Amino acid sequence: MTRTPSRRRALTPLLLGLLAVVAAAGGCSSLGGTDEANFVVGDGTVVQIPAAERSDPIEISGPSLEDEPIDLADLRGEVVVLNIWGSWCNPCLAEAPILKEASEQVDATFVGMSFRETSFENALAVERRFGIEYPTIADTGPGVLALGRYAPRSPPSTYVLDTRGRVAAVISGAITSAGTLEDVVEDVKADDG
Repeated sequence: MTRTPSRRRALTPLLLGLLAVVAAAGGCSSLGGTDEANFVVGDGTVVQIPAAERSDPIEISGPSLEDEPIDLADLRGEVVVLNIWGSWCNPCLAEAPILKEASEQVDATFVGMSFRETSFENALAVERRFGIEYPTIADTGPGVLALGRYAPRSPPSTYVLDTRGRVAAVISGAITSAGTLEDVVEDVKADDG
């Protein structure tokens, strides 16, 4: 009788590769580094992209949570802070008061974008709860995909777009200080080219 290779052995290289990808993304091998939906949670790392290395402008548009049209192309000429979040995401809820404060202090235009939102009513309730006045795009997927290589693995993720609409900085994970975001925006303005 011949034995076929163990299914367990066949999966081992695949699992090792997956673990390497998760580790490289800043995750960990236990659920301690994930939220309740088993996403790898970002650690607030800021990555800035020099002006000469920035990709094409981001093309994202859609209705707001209140059904008003939003098009990031209309904001060209301004530095834009684009925050990807979900009402079901605990780190997003934790950063909401910080983003509200930053939106009132930082010289940039703020826009939110929903991520895997199951109820836009829930998202509106979060905005009301925290007094967030900047608009949120009620995205059903295409907006996040438009971020291309910078598309978030999980929320919250925050992007600072330069005046030409290009991704100039990415913050993976919750923002813990309005001052950090202000510093990033100032750096983007100084390097805007």
